[in-house]
Amino acid sequence: MYAIVRQGDGKYYTSVVFGYYQSVTATDDYQRYLERIHNRWFIVLNAEKTALVKQVIYDPNNKYLIPLVLITDEDTSGWTLREDYQGAVDFLPEAALLEMVERGEVPEELLRRCIELDKQARYEPYPEIRTQRDIENLECVSGYFHDAYIDKLETLENGALYLLFDGVWGCKIEMWFAGDVAYAVESRNPEKWDQYWMDSTVLLQDGYIWLIDDADMTPEELNDGYCWFRARRVKYHVIPD
Repeated sequence: MYAIVRQGDGKYYTSVVFGYYQSVTATDDYQRYLERIHNRWFIVLNAEKTALVKQVIYDPNNKYLIPLVLITDEDTSGWTLREDYQGAVDFLPEAALLEMVERGEVPEELLRRCIELDKQARYEPYPEIRTQRDIENLECVSGYFHDAYIDKLETLENGALYLLFDGVWGCKIEMWFAGDVAYAVESRNPEKWDQYWMDSTVLLQDGYIWLIDDADMTPEELNDGYCWFRARRVKYHVIPD
């Protein structure tokens, strides 16, 4: 698992994610709901890459759900996971890791292995969508484009289509579509209709990559009520807020 850790004012760093933990102790349903949102942490390296830190996932000082961690690759192969998806990279002591990090007492050898794993990881700032895993990573970091809207649409000199999505939780996302590009955006024209997306579908079909503004959609179901994009090649770039 890999992430962008937001530091505010557009500043950020990237890190391997080494663990995920949550704490839910309330008995009241609403309080349990709040705890499930705000008492959730990732274990990542600090910006200096010298220590493991407990990083809260959502900004506790904002009444809206603003993520402080943007997951760019959600692959947890090589993790030890519980049924509730809490867990850690398999060479770390999953049951004790959170407390060790809180006390600042991670053994030197374990910390060295974490730093080395992070050095080996390759962050791709402009990933291209080629596989289903690439699609899942885009859906994860974009939150399925919930609350997003198209801030800019431009046809480039090489015939590619450039999109800038704003409103994505914690970031903006640039996208480039190239090769047999087709699209329809009138249903999201802000002068006539609601410009905000509620959900999305990204899929590979017959050599094309599709992005559609609704969940569980197929190209065969499209009509004038949908906003969609299609191309042979698609890449994107996450711009943290």
